[in-house]
Amino acid sequence: MLFTLFIVVQCISLVHGSFCILPRSPEQMRVAMRGPNAVTISWRTGGNFGKNDTPEPRVEYSTSKTFTDKVTVNGATDNYDKSSFFHNVALLDLLPSTTYYYRILAAPTCVRESGIHSFTTAPLAGNPSAVSITLVGDLGNDNLLNLGGSSRTMKGLRQVADKTDFFVHIGDISYADDYGLGVPFEFYEQSWNSWQKHMTEVTANQFYMTGPGNHEVTCAILGDFLCLNSNYKNFSAYLHRFRMPGDESGGYKNLWYSFDYGLVHYVIINTETDFPDAPSGPGTLLNGGNFKGLTGQLDWLKADLEAANGNRAQVPWIIVSGHRPFFGSLPKLPALPGNCDSCRTAFDPLLQQYNVDFYVSGHVHWYERLYPIDANGNPIAYNYDNQPGPIHIINGAGGAPEGKASVKTPISASAKIVSAFGFARLELKDASNARLSFVDSKTMQEVDSVDIIRHH
Repeated sequence: MLFTLFIVVQCISLVHGSFCILPRSPEQMRVAMRGPNAVTISWRTGGNFGKNDTPEPRVEYSTSKTFTDKVTVNGATDNYDKSSFFHNVALLDLLPSTTYYYRILAAPTCVRESGIHSFTTAPLAGNPSAVSITLVGDLGNDNLLNLGGSSRTMKGLRQVADKTDFFVHIGDISYADDYGLGVPFEFYEQSWNSWQKHMTEVTANQFYMTGPGNHEVTCAILGDFLCLNSNYKNFSAYLHRFRMPGDESGGYKNLWYSFDYGLVHYVIINTETDFPDAPSGPGTLLNGGNFKGLTGQLDWLKADLEAANGNRAQVPWIIVSGHRPFFGSLPKLPALPGNCDSCRTAFDPLLQQYNVDFYVSGHVHWYERLYPIDANGNPIAYNYDNQPGPIHIINGAGGAPEGKASVKTPISASAKIVSAFGFARLELKDASNARLSFVDSKTMQEVDSVDIIRHH
């Protein structure tokens, strides 16, 4: 009896007038680029009875595993639901191409200190070293329709983490708006938390950059009207859970932004809202957007690509990612998603004008590589030897809780289609040579690969 009372006393403490039951650790740790020489460390805690349990989020970091030259930095907290508090700490003025070790410090409200994690900062823009990018889209959690596809891809991402400079997730992240689909009684916040916990081994130690998809817009894929909680509408969960360098690059938060990494200028666009006839904009089924009107994103993209194209001598490769494809083959079932005509009308002329090297999308639940095409989607060559215009890659095969897609009608520009769960890898070897591959996460074998030459 005395022993039981001792344990209860140890586990329950009175802090700032709130009870804390069972001390817990920070979870869902993630690292993202913030801009030149800067990184954001982010994590979630569950709060104390609806109140923030980490009023002063703090991170300690060092270039030494023993933290002999440690620096402590404070951050800020935000939330959209009282069951989750999201903490972000900026690490500024970091050295390029340097490994840093960090830990999240304990909070006085029964939140323990985290374990030690590490990341390696981006090289300076123009650094000639090879860059390896791992690309995934449409991942989600396991359910009865994908039969373990998501967890296999997550395992594969962990296996290639040490060979990856940064990850890009091209929308449709957790599929939380499909809660209950094949997983009874798993609801919106649970799905988000489950996905981010499963991915922590990757996101806590590697730059994991994200873009929005249709499954990030609101809490119910069948329609915004089903979201009785207004806090779950209009990208709320996505906006709070991922801190990306929108402010630093002149974009908008994590919906559209850009960053440099050595040889690469990488751009994320939002193919859901904030352009004419956007598929998830105001008045549509998902009823999102209107953050910067119909022209804000496009004006920013034009200025960003113009500057990047003018800096080609230093940073030769330009890659753009958006969730929806502009060109691609048609899937068998009409209910499955396909190409986005309004996206193509809005964005593709800018990609063509500034000779973007790659446009990487998701949305269709397969991998498809297209040959070089003209503005109408017609093939201009059947090789990748210094051909003009963006190379289109559809990479929506991460895990797809709604199931795989299979082809109905391949277009003439289709070079390869793979209907298997997996992820793509893009290696930029130098200023002129790249290699694209797709890895089947069930076998961890490359099932497609091609070399690309561009004389920038």
